[in-house]
Amino acid sequence: MTSYPITIIPGDNHYLAITGIVTIAMQLFCFAVAYLLQFDKLTDLAGSMNFLLIDLLTLCASGYYYPRQIMVSVLVGVSKIYLASYLFYRVLKRGHDSRFDEMRSRFWAFLVFWVFQMVWAWGVSLPVLFINSDPADPALCGWDWAGLAVFLVGLLFEVVGDLQKDAFRSNKANRREFMCNGLWSVSRHPNFFGEIAMWWGIFLIGVPVFISSASWGFATVVGPVLTMAILLFLSGMPTAEGDNQKRFLRDPEIRTRYMEYRNRTSPILPLPPFLYAALPLIIKRIFLLELPLYETDWSYSGEDELAKEAAESGEHHAA
Repeated sequence: MTSYPITIIPGDNHYLAITGIVTIAMQLFCFAVAYLLQFDKLTDLAGSMNFLLIDLLTLCASGYYYPRQIMVSVLVGVSKIYLASYLFYRVLKRGHDSRFDEMRSRFWAFLVFWVFQMVWAWGVSLPVLFINSDPADPALCGWDWAGLAVFLVGLLFEVVGDLQKDAFRSNKANRREFMCNGLWSVSRHPNFFGEIAMWWGIFLIGVPVFISSASWGFATVVGPVLTMAILLFLSGMPTAEGDNQKRFLRDPEIRTRYMEYRNRTSPILPLPPFLYAALPLIIKRIFLLELPLYETDWSYSGEDELAKEAAESGEHHAA
């Protein structure tokens, strides 16, 4: 089923400009509210809902209600509604997000974060923009089913990984312990793996459209690559790994067990622990992203500080 595309900005056939404007306006408004009220309830919610807004805007404005467009829109919509709900529930339960403690009251520092969120939401959504707004409608094929499978595996890892860790952290007996069960036994960051897999899945679903179109579809690989860059090198794993090592390597009661866990558990790609532990370090470095970037040596800092950090555990979460 199709209808005529709505022209919002002349020449903006794939809605790059209008979605960029909408993203900037939405994030600046939410920044103003968060800064003036000095609270964190809106921050992650605004990021996730931006994806949903772009998803619906491009689908409805283009009028191309083909099976592929509907499938992509539903997949992205479901995943972002889940993420928004989970992050909103978590910040309500905790009352604040400690990631912003050093910047929340500093106008320019806080604004930089929101600009980063604009780039993240719009840039990662590029495959969705193209798929939903392009008139090409090739038949569903192996690319679509492969992409759907990758996406669903990613969604499973993100949802189950988040819920498993939330249940673990909710148990007061685990305040000085690290999560190493369930999906966390095969990946140190199954939720990050899930997010990366989902966006590669969306890109794969779009490949038949990119091939059929005479336009710039394959350039939207920027979306999943940006997701990987953010989670692997910027605000994702470097922050999470650093926080974990800061807590657990300084506690002599946990240090040995934590290092054993790191040595047998892949940082991102899920693998059986016995297999990962047996691999040479050079293989782990090159192919499995066991990077020096994630390694820190923390000295023991005393019981009081460790107890304080344990009480504040689990505060950090990237996208």
